[in-house]
Amino acid sequence: MYRSNEEKLTDKLIGEAVVSLLKSKKQISTDKLIAQLQYMAVSADSINRKSACEQVINEIRHNIAQKRGQISYEVRDVDNVRHFFNAEGPSDDKKKH
Repeated sequence: MYRSNEEKLTDKLIGEAVVSLLKSKKQISTDKLIAQLQYMAVSADSINRKSACEQVINEIRHNIAQKRGQISYEVRDVDNVRHFFNAEGPSDDKKKH
């Protein structure tokens, strides 16, 4: 698997933030993760690490905002059959089975 150094640093920073939250026995949520990454950015010893923390924070916030726009609904039918719908409607006119 070929990954850039930026992606590796991003994964490492997220991992460090999660481990830090686990060690402090705090609940893990996106808000707490962002707060931990902000703390890590402020106390970063290099510009690369600080900018990577800020980039991760922006990506998390962007993904949260994007997910809020994609609401899905689950409807239970007879015989325990589930139907899933999303707020955008079907993607096209084709049936997908």
